[in-house]
Parts: sequence; structure tokens; C-alpha cells
Amino acid sequence: MMWFMRLQKILGITVVLALLTAVVAGLAVLNARNSAASPTWTMITRFFQVLVFGGFGLAVASESHLKGSLFIVPEEWSLKLRDFLNYGVLPGFILGLILWLFFFPYRYSPLVEPRFREMSSVYDSFVISLDSGMWEEVIFRLFILSCFLFSFRHLYSRLAPLWPGLVSILPTALSIVLSSLLFGLMHTIYGFTAGFFGGIFLGLIYMKSGIESAIAAHFCANFLFFSASYLS
Repeated sequence: MMWFMRLQKILGITVVLALLTAVVAGLAVLNARNSAASPTWTMITRFFQVLVFGGFGLAVASESHLKGSLFIVPEEWSLKLRDFLNYGVLPGFILGLILWLFFFPYRYSPLVEPRFREMSSVYDSFVISLDSGMWEEVIFRLFILSCFLFSFRHLYSRLAPLWPGLVSILPTALSIVLSSLLFGLMHTIYGFTAGFFGGIFLGLIYMKSGIESAIAAHFCANFLFFSASYLS
């Protein structure tokens, strides 16, 4: 009975996450300049992508004894809000400030995507930050990091009696580093360093406080960096 209730929670969270991500993706396409993409088709594909990857990621996270989502663990709303702020919003703004300090001089590099360089309003920054934050966190933290952790824990489980300390740390470290490496590579040469180290930071947040806090941190970091870099 417990597994059925947990499955219901996972499905409910995944559907809500897929709907929100699809709507945000559609708004991002509508807001994009010179975009040939269809907002409707983008929303449909994004919905099913998040439904599959997000649902599988939450299930694997549960098997890996991760929180996965703030809404899976039965806690008071005040505690959920506290974790969301302490592990999501506040660290996100700190990460955004770090990005601004290090990468501000390169903000108009031709290697930067035009959609970033052409921002002209707070709404541009808001939509792009939310779109990338939700989509990338679902894929790289909720899905990829969770799958890495599940795989490495099973791979090294036979070594646990011999090196319990190493086995307790190594799967987590490998999962965060490898998922961050993939995240950095996705950001091309210009953004690799920021993507890699930012991915490690976001991976730690995800493992500590779930996908909602990771999305909040990613959004806040991007929004602060984009707004301070392109709208000032």
C-alpha cells in the first residue's frame, strides 16, 4: 500500500512539473525573436519529455533514497518553504553573483547565444531563466544524476563490507561530477566552466533538498546574472 501511495505522489508531481515546464517553454518560444519553432509543438514535446524523464528520475531517486521532491517527503509546509528558501533561492542568488563577477566581461562574446545577448527586458530574462532552469534541472539533476547515483551504488555495493567509508562517498561524488561534466559540455566552450562548477553546486542542492530547490537556485542564478549583465 505504501508503494502505491508513493507512486501516486510521483505521478502527481511529474504531471504538474511537466505542465509547468511545457507552459514556460511555450512562453519562451513566443518571446524569442526570429524563432521558427512552433509554441504548440514545443509545449507538447516538452510535456512528454518531462513526463518521461521526470517520472523516471523521481522513481530512481526514491530507490536511491534521495528526497527527489519536497512534496514526496511528508513535512509541514513551513519546513518545505524553509528548505526551498535556504537551499534554493538564497544559494541561487549567491551563484548568480559569482557568475556575474567572473563572466560579466565576456557577456557579449560571439560565442554567447544571440537570445542572451539580445535581451532587452526583465520579462526576457525571467522567461529564459525559468525555461532553462526547469528543463535543465529535470534532465541533468532529476534524471541523469539520479540514474548515475543508482547505478554507482549498485556497482560498488559489493565493496561496501571492505571499504564502507569509500563506498558511502564515491557513488555520490562520481554522480555529481559526471552529471556536471555533461551539463558543462552542453554549455559549449564559452559556458563549460560555469556549467561544470555550477552543475556541482546545483547537484549538491538537488541531493539535499529536491528538484524544486534546484530549479529555484538555477532560476535565481540565471535571472540575476542575465538581468545584471544585459539589462543594466
